[in-house]
Amino acid sequence: RKRDVSHCPPPQLSQAGKLADTGLPTIQNSVNVADFSWDPFNSHRLVVAGDDAKLRVWQVPEGGLTETLTEPETILQGHTEKIYSVKFHPLASGLLASSSYDQTVRLWNLESGDEVKALRGHQDQIFGMAWSPDGKLLATVCKDGKLRIYDPRKSADPVQEGAGPEGHRGARVVWVCDGKYLMVSGFDSRSERTLYLHSVESLSSGAIASAPTDVSPSTLIPFYDPDTSVVILTGKGDTRVYIFEIVPEAPYFLECASFNSSEPHKGLAFLPKTECVVQEVEVARGLRLSKTSIEPVAFRVPRVRKEFFQDDVYPDTAVWWESSLTASAWLAGSDGKHHSISLKPKDMTPVSEAPKEVQVRKYLPSSHYLEEKTDTEER
Repeated sequence: RKRDVSHCPPPQLSQAGKLADTGLPTIQNSVNVADFSWDPFNSHRLVVAGDDAKLRVWQVPEGGLTETLTEPETILQGHTEKIYSVKFHPLASGLLASSSYDQTVRLWNLESGDEVKALRGHQDQIFGMAWSPDGKLLATVCKDGKLRIYDPRKSADPVQEGAGPEGHRGARVVWVCDGKYLMVSGFDSRSERTLYLHSVESLSSGAIASAPTDVSPSTLIPFYDPDTSVVILTGKGDTRVYIFEIVPEAPYFLECASFNSSEPHKGLAFLPKTECVVQEVEVARGLRLSKTSIEPVAFRVPRVRKEFFQDDVYPDTAVWWESSLTASAWLAGSDGKHHSISLKPKDMTPVSEAPKEVQVRKYLPSSHYLEEKTDTEER
């Protein structure tokens, strides 16, 4: 149901099977759900945006839901129209951004329950927003055809503006290549789904590269892996998942082999990098939601010497599930940084330290074929 958010227990991917026919306990949000987001630093806190311009903060008990929840922990009010999307800050705990049909983006301090900033300048519906990797800037893409970058602690107005996608059917934005570029997935003037790359230093110059994909009504939702600079995209109702590597020089977009499913999917979410099986050279592991199932999907890089740890594919990865400062400290001007961890298992040798393979001759020398043979040898 649109007003309920089902909370399944953590998936035991090794124990495939069907859920029991008994009703699952749910979070009854009381109004239609427009968007929701789990707190990256508190796996029990869920923020749900509703049609009634309110944000409801839910606290899921330890061990998951055992009974239906009807009362949120907190209700945040300030927007005057339906909220479109919510995004947690990547570094500061308890800091949330929300965009609304009232054409504002508002920042909230969940610890105090207060609205702390309201960003203005949009002339139409805000399609998508994204925090920069260092958490200093916020980018938005809007139906008014503009791409904007905000420095929320300095100004309520954008610090940069540039032309976004011409099509007005929907768009998303994500920071790529260490925050030097913005990648926008949207529609061109002929309603073809297209990816655009913009330089953060010169947003007003327009897109520096683009990659058309196909014609379809649903917006491509991007997932970006900063370790490999690979973006994975798909839309609701699609059967195809696009994969591109993004590089900071021409041709910018390098298309990889796409993934196709036998039936349309309703959503695709990704697990932390620590869930990837490095022995199989997995660079991303997701969960695909179809009409009747949740299925794991692994994205792998084909390699020959898989007995070695592929350290060129697995640089130290950011521990994004631990905060580095509080919302109050960030608002006061402090900046944080994630620490990194290695994904190398103790019993694997990095491929960069592996002994070089001895070339094995696959064919016999030509003299073998040219020399005269007896009838028996020829047979």
